[in-house]
Amino acid sequence: MAKKSRKPNLSEEVLARARRELYGKEAVQPRVEKAVEKAAPAAVRPAHTPVKTVHVADLRREYAYVTTDLRNMGILAAALMALLVVLSLFI
Repeated sequence: MAKKSRKPNLSEEVLARARRELYGKEAVQPRVEKAVEKAAPAAVRPAHTPVKTVHVADLRREYAYVTTDLRNMGILAAALMALLVVLSLFI
């Protein structure tokens, strides 16, 4: 059986952007982008990009359906446990 290759299922552009974000500096660019950079120099980017802060109120508003689903699952789990206890008394 042949050895599996471990190539990521991502384009070179996406990998280069992820490496830049991970290491905080210019990562190795694919050959296509290097040719483009030589033609037109890119704007200077800061070494550290500011992190966007997310407020708890924003998260609660955006993911309100999650709390509703969790509550419904909790009610269902409690009802099923009560059913199991009742059934265990008769069986």
